[in-house]
Parts: sequence; C-alpha cells; structure tokens
Amino acid sequence: MAYATPQRFVQEYGLDETTQLLADEQQLLTSQLLSGALTGSWTGTPSAAEQAAANAAKDRITRKLATVSNFMDGYLRGAVTLPLSTSDANAGTLEECCIALAREGVSDDSDNATERMVQIADRWRAWLKDVQSGRVSLITVAGEEVASRGRVRTGQAASNFNWGSFPPRSY
Repeated sequence: MAYATPQRFVQEYGLDETTQLLADEQQLLTSQLLSGALTGSWTGTPSAAEQAAANAAKDRITRKLATVSNFMDGYLRGAVTLPLSTSDANAGTLEECCIALAREGVSDDSDNATERMVQIADRWRAWLKDVQSGRVSLITVAGEEVASRGRVRTGQAASNFNWGSFPPRSY
C-alpha cells in the first residue's frame, strides 16, 4: 500500500515542479498534459505521443511512491505490525515522509536535484531508522503506541512460562 498518491504529491509540490521532475527527454510533457493524465480527462486534443508521455509520467510517479512505501515498510516492519490503518494518527507523517523521499527519488539528475531535497530526505531516513530501533514510537489517534512487533528492546522478553513454580534452591 502506498502512503501517498500522485495527486497528493502534486498538492505538496505543485503541478509545475512535478512536471519538471517528471519531464521526458522529448520535452513533450506539460503541466496541462500531466494534469489530464492524473485526472483521466484530457483538455484540448493532445497527440498520441503527448498522451503517452503524460501517462508515462503518471506511471513513473505512481511507481516511485509505491517503491518508497515499500522501502519505508522495510524499516517500519521491525517496529510495528503492518499494514497501518489509513485513519491512524501517523498517516499524515508517513505520507509526508513518502512524498519527500519520492521527490528525491524522481530528482534523478543535476537539473532537478537540490541539496535541500537531499537534506530533507536524509532527515526522513534518519526518522525511519529511529522508528525501527525503538527510539521513536508511532502513536494511534487515541494517543497510544501502535502495536509493536513484540521485539525485546531491553531485558527479558515476556513469556508464558511460570518461573516461580520452581522450588527455591538451597545452597
């Protein structure tokens, strides 16, 4: 399950920047074409090549968001039981993380990538590592910690074995 949608990505960074990040080599993609591909209704009469470029851009951002979500799950799986509820309090945080990491991922050349994008993505990767290690907890809407995977952070794990049933040892 992807933590963000292409429409949410566009909402966060704008149609113009998204178009720039997804631009094809033939320079056919425009903001209007990308908008048409995302909504499923074309404005005007774009050529087949223009529609193909717009659909390829939509597919690229959709795949990148899914790939980033899987990447995030690799970290989260060690800390919480997946899938997380979409109504969970963490949904917005996970969505922001996914969008920022996807933005860096589609900024695959020096024309698009900025140092700021990399810094933001690095911050989110550090946050995912903190969640994985247990330094940061995900919280439900009710303010409780999300059900963990039952891992042992420190000390002895809980067990159903009755250790008190042994007779005391005499020395």
